[in-house]
Amino acid sequence: MDSEPALRQPLSDEERVLVIFAYLGPLAIVAVAAGRSEFVRWHARQGLLLAGTALVTFLLLRIPHSLLYGLSKFLGDIFLTFELLTLTGFLIVAILCVVRGLEGERFRIPWFAELVDRF
Repeated sequence: MDSEPALRQPLSDEERVLVIFAYLGPLAIVAVAAGRSEFVRWHARQGLLLAGTALVTFLLLRIPHSLLYGLSKFLGDIFLTFELLTLTGFLIVAILCVVRGLEGERFRIPWFAELVDRF
């Protein structure tokens, strides 16, 4: 389980900004570098992993979308819809992580949190 208490001390303004940066894709690198607390660095590592996974997923879905769009516009549009729904899911998870982070808590994404804890 998580070693942090359920209720955490209020975050400083700097920590709040860094938690937001942690889930803004490449800006998570800023949060990793500037984060002084383990709490902020943990969120930054999870944000980097989430952004990397979203990018790889997008690229993997883009290939069949492009190939199928050349064959049939309808099939290409089906994959485009699947791409958009998947990336919307990643966006919703990132928003949940930011909200929980601003509350001083960790939103532990299954499988991701275990990897983040190791590094």
